[in-house]
Amino acid sequence: MRKSSSLANMWPFKNKGAGDDEDAPEEAAGADKNDPSSASKSDPAKIVLARVGFLLENEADVLPAYHVFNSNSECIAVWCKTGRWSSLQSDVFWHTTAIGNAKSTTLMGLSLAATQPWLIPALPVAAVAAIGTPYLVLHQSKKKCEEATKQLTDGFWAQASNEVYVEAVE
Repeated sequence: MRKSSSLANMWPFKNKGAGDDEDAPEEAAGADKNDPSSASKSDPAKIVLARVGFLLENEADVLPAYHVFNSNSECIAVWCKTGRWSSLQSDVFWHTTAIGNAKSTTLMGLSLAATQPWLIPALPVAAVAAIGTPYLVLHQSKKKCEEATKQLTDGFWAQASNEVYVEAVE
């Protein structure tokens, strides 16, 4: 019988233990700790588990209502691991939508300018709407995520045990 290679042997990070910070990948270069969508290390396991317990005990009272862009299962997982309520998936969606709209608007503008020059004055309005709307939605989503982070974090630390405080200080 052929021996299969272990996935653990292919993993580029050392597997030291669940609570070790050294087994996590290093922070992304240039990551901003104040930006909720930037890559960051996980908090210590004791704090993560305390956050999970807090959500399980108080889910009806503290969790924001579900929203596909700014309050979903990814937000819960990220908050438990890092203390930040955010969704990288929605951030990427809105950024790529804006970029795609910019490309489409440019192509459409060039085509219309060549075939219907009388429409040229309307092109900037269409471009601002097509490119600006996704960024406006992204900005509003980030504001809601910041509010949820503050609400959840305040509630969590108000009921956290002494052991969790000690772990946070260490």
